[in-house]
Amino acid sequence: MHRIGIVVGVVSLALAVSAPIAASAAHAPGLDPLGTTTEKPVIVQHADPQRPIIAVSHRGAAGHAPENTLAGLDAARRFGAQTVEIDVRQTRDGELVLLHDVTLTRTTDVEEVFPDRESHQVADYTLAEVRRLDAGSWFSPEFAGEPVPTLGEALDRMEELDLNLFLEIKEPDRYPGIEKEITAELFTRPIWLEHNPPWEPRRLVVQSFDWEATRSSKRMLPSVPHALLGRVPENRLADFTWAHMVNPNHTTVNADYVELLHEHGFETMPYTVNSRAGMDAVLRMGADGFITDYPDAGQRAIRDFLGDEGRDGAPDQAATPLLPVPLVPVLH
Repeated sequence: MHRIGIVVGVVSLALAVSAPIAASAAHAPGLDPLGTTTEKPVIVQHADPQRPIIAVSHRGAAGHAPENTLAGLDAARRFGAQTVEIDVRQTRDGELVLLHDVTLTRTTDVEEVFPDRESHQVADYTLAEVRRLDAGSWFSPEFAGEPVPTLGEALDRMEELDLNLFLEIKEPDRYPGIEKEITAELFTRPIWLEHNPPWEPRRLVVQSFDWEATRSSKRMLPSVPHALLGRVPENRLADFTWAHMVNPNHTTVNADYVELLHEHGFETMPYTVNSRAGMDAVLRMGADGFITDYPDAGQRAIRDFLGDEGRDGAPDQAATPLLPVPLVPVLH
């Protein structure tokens, strides 16, 4: 059975926030603006039968544009994505920026701009310094001068493009308190705390390979679905009833594991699936979608899987041919 019904759970909510955050959260669903510890019912919206299978566009649209940039978000929409995935880290002065790697080396010209700096870790640079970097030329000359965006800029652009979001917290142990900073940023844009109707993709999912940090984020954002990245051992699934998704590497799962996840109330969208054979395989396993650098190819695979008659809520964009772009290495 591909989908299961809605599960309602009661979780212990503990939220300590500052006054500005609390003011922004006053009307956010499921949040405790006073920062008190209470017991409340929280709707854990596990897979609704109407929710569509989706191809989540990885790092913006990493197969078509420089990853984790506004140009990447634009490309995701252009190639028909409904939902994008981005990575968030923190600068030395505490600003949230989009970046996958712990260093700026692979995707910017930091070594040219700051040749005398020993460290190229984003945590050792201020936002003003990061702003001086070119995050597009490494991918293609046409993207020369593309900056590293802040999380706020990315959220605004995704709202303009009507894109949903999988937000990955990268290595939160390197950035103590980053979950709270992300929460504060989301509170300033409460539209991200609202739920889409069940026949559309989820508006926002927060995820991380650090499951303790994911749990911490869930306490601050109890109404927001959270996902565990990586393969959770079968004998530990019952420990994570507060989570909505388990999103493992697609090479580590099979149909039995997907079925077990569904039996425990989890959705699953494996990463990072870039071949058509891999897409077909995870769909046959019964996955609720998958994460890919090529959202156009992903949507074609989903349409073919669902058949000519389609399905309510399935992507209806016309198939877009893949462009001859440089291949981007899949880094988790």
